[in-house]
Amino acid sequence: MDRDRANEVYDLLRNAGYSRNKAKILALLEQVKGARLESMVKLLGINSSRANQTLNFLLSQGFVQRMEKKDTPGVGRSYHIYRLRVPIQEVIRAGKNKIKVYISDDFDIDY
Repeated sequence: MDRDRANEVYDLLRNAGYSRNKAKILALLEQVKGARLESMVKLLGINSSRANQTLNFLLSQGFVQRMEKKDTPGVGRSYHIYRLRVPIQEVIRAGKNKIKVYISDDFDIDY
């Protein structure tokens, strides 16, 4: 894994408006062909529930895909592998194109 590239992608994602956990997971997945949840938790120092929530969000956005895998057919439990579904540049571009909404309580209403 190229740590310099991962750090560069992480910085680009953070500048595009992604949270730390989303940026960490996306930067990792950009570097590997696929990763299990347990591996991401250990490598990134994120607790498993937070990593799972983040992955579910990334799945809902279409950035990540989840594949079920089993080492030996018919023996043991299956597990999930996560990987990027789109190029990282598209993910960065999507973050920069988000519409930001600002709410203000400064308004005038005439009765």
